[in-house]
Amino acid sequence: MNITFLDFDDIKNPLLGAGQARATLEVGRRLVGKGHTIVVLCSKYPGFKDRIENGIEYKHIGLGTKDIRINNVAYIASIPFAVRNIKNADIIVECFTAPISTLFSPLFTKIPVVGLSTSFEAERFSKMYHLPFDRIEKFGLRFYKYFISLSPFFEEKMKKVNPGVISTVIPEGVGKEFFEIKRKKPKHILFLGRFDVGQKGIDLLLKAYSKIINKAKYPLVIAGKGPDEKKIFELIKSLRLEKKVSMVGPAYGKKKEQYLSSALFVAFPSRNETFSCFALEALASGLPLIAFDIPGIRWTGNIVAKKAKAFDINEYAHLLLSSMDEEKMNALSKKARLLASHFTWDNVTDQFEDFFFFVLKREAKHD
Repeated sequence: MNITFLDFDDIKNPLLGAGQARATLEVGRRLVGKGHTIVVLCSKYPGFKDRIENGIEYKHIGLGTKDIRINNVAYIASIPFAVRNIKNADIIVECFTAPISTLFSPLFTKIPVVGLSTSFEAERFSKMYHLPFDRIEKFGLRFYKYFISLSPFFEEKMKKVNPGVISTVIPEGVGKEFFEIKRKKPKHILFLGRFDVGQKGIDLLLKAYSKIINKAKYPLVIAGKGPDEKKIFELIKSLRLEKKVSMVGPAYGKKKEQYLSSALFVAFPSRNETFSCFALEALASGLPLIAFDIPGIRWTGNIVAKKAKAFDINEYAHLLLSSMDEEKMNALSKKARLLASHFTWDNVTDQFEDFFFFVLKREAKHD
């Protein structure tokens, strides 16, 4: 098969490089290993280069400014022209893109398009920007014949608008290297993710931690990058948390492994998620999650992820404090890894391939 992914992100994009870019890379390179051809159309960024990596051809469209919002708008505006120019693909996978989710790509091609619920939360962006992104999303969803959802929640959301869509649920995956991380004597609790306060709930975490700071046995480490770095730093200062909360910048490779191996648990205070790759990586590393009860995290169950009512800061603070028990968290470590073991990238890739073959067979019957 010749497969083209429409993915705004690129694993080398310094402005983003988030979970879906990792997912596209991991699934893409495994599909290449199975004999398929993979092309990714992603957004330009400062210093971008079209390239072949792990057998995947990365092509860039739009504008490559230092402002990710401008790049986002330019990418969306480029899609109709880019999709019309795709000639040799058997299947196009459209990763839903903020803030409108749907890119309307089925309207611009006769090649079968499979929607993927990467960013499927236009309601949140409508409230944030006071623009009708949710209406655009609902209108666009009607044009999709095929859909891959990262969780049952988003499959149900799609079917409410487009009941005739042919869909399947395929979660994100996790690499084997996280299962090999050796647990060390815990030194901290860890937040790791994009510095996006509105989505990731870092403000909720800091406010909750401030309520227990005098009783907290472990400091809080905040690792990552993103547009709200200054806002987070100022909130730490205003809450007088400097002595127990540290911002350590982006964490990749050995640095990421170091922070995971020395963490007691992962604080996961997100307001919105579709399916978090990092949550899965944390569980594979043997770390329970302390989260809010949101749809995007329900796949974890309630044993290895302790959940406060969304977005109850007092309850979350209580969960943080009660979880600062090494013996209790160690007892959950094996259970966390066991749950994560069902989500390997090899399994995920097999499911993608099976669905693509199903789509092509169905299309051939209806020609």
